Amino acid sequence: MLGGYAGKILHVDLSKRMFKKEILDPKFARAFLGGRGFGAKLLFDHLEPGVDPFSPDNVLIFATGPFTGTNMPKGQRYSVVTKSPLTGGYGDGEGGGHFGPELKFAGYDALIVKGKADKPVYIWIDDETARLEDATHIWGRGVFEADKIIKDDKADKLVRVAAVGPAAEKLVRFAAVTNDLYRHAARGGGGAVMGSKNLKAVAVRGFGGVEAANTDEFNKVAEEAMKKTYDNPGRKGMYDWGTWGGGGGWDLKQYNLWGIHPTRNYRSGYFENYEKIYGKNFRDRLLLKQRACFACPLACGRHALIRDGPYKGTFVEGPEYETITMLGSDCGVDNIEAIAKAHQMCDDLGFDGISAGNVVAFAMECYEKGLITKEQTGGIELKWGDPEAQMALLKKIAYREDIGDVLAEGVKIAAEKIGGSAPDFAMHVKGLPLPAYEPRGALGQALAFAISDLGGSHDRAWTYGEEITNPKLDRFSTDAKAELVKNNMRMRTLPDILGYCRFVLLSYDDYAKAMAALTGWNITAEELMTVPDKVTTLTRAFNVREGFGRKDDILPPRAMKEPVVDGPTKGRMVTKEELDKMLDEYYLLMGWDKDGIPKRETLEKYGMTDVAEKLTSRGILLS
Repeated sequence: MLGGYAGKILHVDLSKRMFKKEILDPKFARAFLGGRGFGAKLLFDHLEPGVDPFSPDNVLIFATGPFTGTNMPKGQRYSVVTKSPLTGGYGDGEGGGHFGPELKFAGYDALIVKGKADKPVYIWIDDETARLEDATHIWGRGVFEADKIIKDDKADKLVRVAAVGPAAEKLVRFAAVTNDLYRHAARGGGGAVMGSKNLKAVAVRGFGGVEAANTDEFNKVAEEAMKKTYDNPGRKGMYDWGTWGGGGGWDLKQYNLWGIHPTRNYRSGYFENYEKIYGKNFRDRLLLKQRACFACPLACGRHALIRDGPYKGTFVEGPEYETITMLGSDCGVDNIEAIAKAHQMCDDLGFDGISAGNVVAFAMECYEKGLITKEQTGGIELKWGDPEAQMALLKKIAYREDIGDVLAEGVKIAAEKIGGSAPDFAMHVKGLPLPAYEPRGALGQALAFAISDLGGSHDRAWTYGEEITNPKLDRFSTDAKAELVKNNMRMRTLPDILGYCRFVLLSYDDYAKAMAALTGWNITAEELMTVPDKVTTLTRAFNVREGFGRKDDILPPRAMKEPVVDGPTKGRMVTKEELDKMLDEYYLLMGWDKDGIPKRETLEKYGMTDVAEKLTSRGILLS
């Protein structure tokens, strides 16, 4: 068996109630390594073009990486890959916790699900045994209760569960896949695809392990990696503060001072009450204890308890920066207990918290402008800063009640249905709502949002830190931004492929040493650096096959036509000329043509001649 891999892929056809085990091809493993790399190629190969994301023919892939389940620090990530119901293009989300390692311990590097069950089910993987279990008694339950019921059914608290909530059952397009109660593969709508298949959960119990080709050498490298991680100053910041921030580093306070903290549906990058929702307040008032994922020295998770007020007694893990912003400042809410409660609701209902906050802020602006009425909201007055209105709307979205039925489609489709000026302030790229960073605050980040295969995501490249703190860079200049985005994309994509958390990264040399000892391959840092480019080109090819192109690498109208209203970035917007210049440079660096289509020579360079042939068979001309 190949070191670092479980050695099998499990195929599940829900319509036929059939299971099939496939031996992992070592050549495939070497070419795409794992995680998001596996998922991208499997999706391209197993899905016909033009399939509706909610069709039984769509596939849902759970893929681990070679580091997943090993003693490499933070080796616990897995990817959920599918055709996104938000964008109609490539979609993925990465989750932490213990589910990914458990899937590997059960003997599988990936799980591929297609079809649709005739009634609610969950997949039960018990080491080598896999079968469908009835889930009618769980359907309609929140994520927390579903997790408990499955563990009780199996009389084993160590069963690892990836479940969906009511939002997915109602096909809310931004529903998440949630594992270990509080870890989410959220962006891209994978949870909604699970719901469309009548699949409530995947539950796993594994008793195996992950073998290395050279055990002694790998243990030595892993120990060195742990020490480097532990000694990294960034580890202490994450350990002390998590993603709440509050230690004086790159956090909510700093983002306000930079003018990149979304406020009231991205009208501004500065929240006047940011000190009320600063991380220190969360830590002082809510913190119970820290929580770590598998093999992680960061322990960035935060168990919290609301001790006072109307939400007293609510237990929540988090919130974290993204939801503090999207459910906080972007909706004008400055009450930390209310933000924590809304975060907990998103967890249990099964939302992507980023998209949920984005769409609520959008709805508040629609209400302010008279585009939706109190009658349409079912009596809710959607006023900025009203947490009760926010929470009431979240519940309506989850169950598709009143205006919630429209908003459940995601901000892009909702804006089109509402009409009028709504599309002008729908803050998304390609249909995926933007995250908690103002796109007008730095041109490199604007480019990163525009070219992301997912849409409005910071998971591909996050350049703010370097753009703002590097004295050689001007954040409001286009100079060197294409190269910056490409390099940052490489750095953030490789961990997703390896099954490794992005917080506090190692060097390419460190990854290469670990991969060589783990797999037995003669693999170099230079080779590893090319794999993210390959996978990004592959997902680009998938999107091109689905009809995407340069026209879709665009920012929301608000970012390109409306200047920021106040704060440190007041007056800023991204012009078409600036974006076009950066797109031209980025496409050139990636080996794509002027329309953003991968060139034949680029696909062949990466060993993807089959991808080139499939594109040409669809009438797509490759230069």
